[in-house]
Amino acid sequence: MTIFFSCGQRSNNIESKIDTIDNSSADTFSTQPINKQIDQDNNCSYDNQVSSLGIGLIIPPPKFEIYNDSLLSEKIASWDMYEDESKINICSKFFKPDYGIMHFVCIAKSEKAYKVLVNFSDIKYLPKTKKYDFKTWDEYISQSFGVRRLTNDNGVISKNYTLRIKPEYNADSLAIPKGHELFCPMEIKGDWIKVRYDCFYNDENNSYEGEPCHNYIDKCKNPLTGWLRWRQENQLLIDIFLMP
Repeated sequence: MTIFFSCGQRSNNIESKIDTIDNSSADTFSTQPINKQIDQDNNCSYDNQVSSLGIGLIIPPPKFEIYNDSLLSEKIASWDMYEDESKINICSKFFKPDYGIMHFVCIAKSEKAYKVLVNFSDIKYLPKTKKYDFKTWDEYISQSFGVRRLTNDNGVISKNYTLRIKPEYNADSLAIPKGHELFCPMEIKGDWIKVRYDCFYNDENNSYEGEPCHNYIDKCKNPLTGWLRWRQENQLLIDIFLMP
């Protein structure tokens, strides 16, 4: 199971030397599901495919309830992520209950409930209370510890998606330094995200380790800045770091 950490949690089998690689090749976006490692107990991976990315995500509290109907009259279960992990039989978009992570794609909301996706396309409902936090994708990404291009199970960049000078397919490409990759999200415009390369991420003695990138990214001198495509229809094209 893969979970994305920022500083201090990088795999040792990936090169850390910084060189320049060529990203001038044309973008190609696969329509096949991302092959993430599967948890054998409940068939959930950390990042699960969904039929839609909806309007945002719901972040429930560690102890939460889930329902079959929008009136919240037909409860499916009450779960404690830390104590009931083996009992949880649904997959949220981001799933790592032992870390307190079950983040659901929200496709609609009413006065009483959030309509969410589980197991790719099944519809369930969560209570619309203060304990259940709704975030747009813009907020979710912007408040993360950083992002990188999509990786495979070994943490290696799986697709050579191009960093461009503008949020356009035919815009000039930018060379991304080779090594451990982390970008700080600056702005989202449609399917594109403006990012700044974290110049400290490959430092052996990174004094900003464990901090959200927005706390220090301005200290990078002349940082590489460009645009990455972050989604295609129902598929994410980036990894999002949810923890330091």
